Amino acid sequence: MMELLQKMLMMRQFTFGAGEAKILGQRIVLAPVDVVAPITEAAIENSEIRKKLYEHIRTKFNERWADGVKKMYGFKAQDYFKFLIDLSKLGGWGEGTLIEFNPQTFEGKFVNSNSPMGTYFKGRAKEPVDHSWRGIAAGGLSKAFGKDIDWVE
Repeated sequence: MMELLQKMLMMRQFTFGAGEAKILGQRIVLAPVDVVAPITEAAIENSEIRKKLYEHIRTKFNERWADGVKKMYGFKAQDYFKFLIDLSKLGGWGEGTLIEFNPQTFEGKFVNSNSPMGTYFKGRAKEPVDHSWRGIAAGGLSKAFGKDIDWVE
């Protein structure tokens, strides 16, 4: 993770300007978990909000952020997938590990330990809580492989 950060800083791909932060030319927001947690809590409490949140993040991440990065750097699908895993670690979304992946069926197993939402809601939630992360992962993978991919927790 630190190697990726060092490369990005050296190549001026992690930048800060007047009221903005960017990674790979794409605008980001650095926010405490307490900003994201209430959104997740609303999604946990309301299945309609949960569906809309997941689908909106999945679609917009695919169309905007993931698309811009893929076009800028011309990643091949598998390389982009690995890059997104490393970038998610750098972004604080947890320690993601790809256990298995079948590129023909687009099915696999991914473990994300030390997730901010998992940690925040530990012992309080009775169902999956990483709806924002699922949307980001599904949008990124959809862009990487050029196929509509869903992410199930």
